[in-house]
Formats: sequence, structure tokens, C-alpha cells
Amino acid sequence: MTAPEAEQIPFKPYMVRAVIDWCEDSGYRPYVVVQVDDETVVPREFVRDGKITLSLFSEAIHNPDFRNDAFDFAARFGEVSRNLHIPVRSIVAVFPAEHPELGMGFPYEGPGASSEELPEEKPKVQPKRASFIQKVK
Repeated sequence: MTAPEAEQIPFKPYMVRAVIDWCEDSGYRPYVVVQVDDETVVPREFVRDGKITLSLFSEAIHNPDFRNDAFDFAARFGEVSRNLHIPVRSIVAVFPAEHPELGMGFPYEGPGASSEELPEEKPKVQPKRASFIQKVK
């Protein structure tokens, strides 16, 4: 039995947390790229082209609270500790600093966006292929 879409647990925060855990277990430093909008609380002086790249390495952040809707934590910028609030919908990439090619990218979802409001991708029509599976009675 599957939950209706309205009650479905979001997939993205689990994937982001999994990559972060994998990085930590592998001795890598996890980073996220965040599309900054009005609901994102980050030091604006470090935002470039509407995005900010943040280290989520356990030694670089304090008091992490990685929920399904938002990641909250404190991080130092220079000599100043700041509290950050990152809506999960605004995370557009997660990757190990040492191997960025192993990262994952995600679409940006603006404030108030839901999966129903995002443009649907047209299904690609695949030509039928002969099956090599035979039904055995």
C-alpha cells in the first residue's frame, strides 16, 4: 500500500542526508549549493549569482537540525557565528568537496511550489522492443 501523494514523505531530504552521511563516513567534506530566496537565511555577502555554497562537514557546523522541510544549523563566517536556515526545496546540489563529480543535482523549487505546480515533463515514447522473457506455465 502506498501513501497518497499529498501524504507522501519527501524524497529529496533523505537523499541529501544520505550523501552527507556517505561523505562523512568516507572522510570527505560534504557541500551543498543553495538557491537563495526570501525564505533562505544565510549571510547575503557570500551569495554569488543568487547561490551560496556551504560546507555541512560536521566539524564546520554546530547544532544541526536536518528536518524534511529545512536544514537549520550554525556556522562560522570569519570570526562570526551565524544561524542559517536552508529550506530543503532550495538545495540544488550536494557533493563531496574532494570529488564533486560524485554529487547529485536537484531542481530549484521556489517558495510555495509543490510538485503539482512544477511543469510536467512530457514522457518520452520508447519504441517497443522484443522481450526475451518468456512466460512459463
